[in-house]
Amino acid sequence: MKLGGGGAPENKLLKGKKIGFTLAEVLITLGLLGIVIAMTLPGIINGYQKKTTVKKLQQAYNFLHQTVLLAENDYGEMKDWVCFLPNMCTAEEFAETYIVPYFKDPNTKTFRALVSAGYKNYPKGLNGETTMTRWVYTIKTNQGYVYMVSSYTLGDGSRTAYSVAIDVNGEKLPNVVGRDIFWTTYGYNISKEKHYILQMSNYYNKSRDELLRSDCNKNNLGQYCGAVIEIDGWEIKEDYPW
Repeated sequence: MKLGGGGAPENKLLKGKKIGFTLAEVLITLGLLGIVIAMTLPGIINGYQKKTTVKKLQQAYNFLHQTVLLAENDYGEMKDWVCFLPNMCTAEEFAETYIVPYFKDPNTKTFRALVSAGYKNYPKGLNGETTMTRWVYTIKTNQGYVYMVSSYTLGDGSRTAYSVAIDVNGEKLPNVVGRDIFWTTYGYNISKEKHYILQMSNYYNKSRDELLRSDCNKNNLGQYCGAVIEIDGWEIKEDYPW
């Protein structure tokens, strides 16, 4: 047997042939790889954003719920809080009595206008319309969460209720209800058993499908989207209007 250089047997099949990839083959492979990445990357990013948003929302909501428990230790059950009486408290007074002191964070900051908290514009709904122009008292925590407090009197004048919108990434964009802003409410629900609890905004206790049809979609504001996420076990599912 004829030996090649170095003592290895000479392979006649490879004699005279080049081993490796041509430039064209490399470019084609890279092109195909780029197409695959371009097709899959948005889905990966979307999935990560959804999981991050839900994790922040659940944590921010739990922080707010903890302030309720602590406030009830000092002021009794929520139904006995004086601020629920008609015309007794502004949104600012409610927040500074029952919320701010119980964050237990010296870095918590409060503002009397969204612009003071770093917002360049008012938030928008899922339908693209400007909203939340009456949220005049804002709380920013060390974790970067922003809580926007608003008050309103029920139609029959019997009591005051309070909404707290949670912005899970603060003044950073997109500042859209249902994307990074989610509404909670104190003290208003069609069910008397839920009159005085903190809950994700779902005044009429609609089912998941009813919430998606009536509000949590891109033709409407999206104020009930937080309730959809909670009903889904703190998850953003495929049919959520992301």
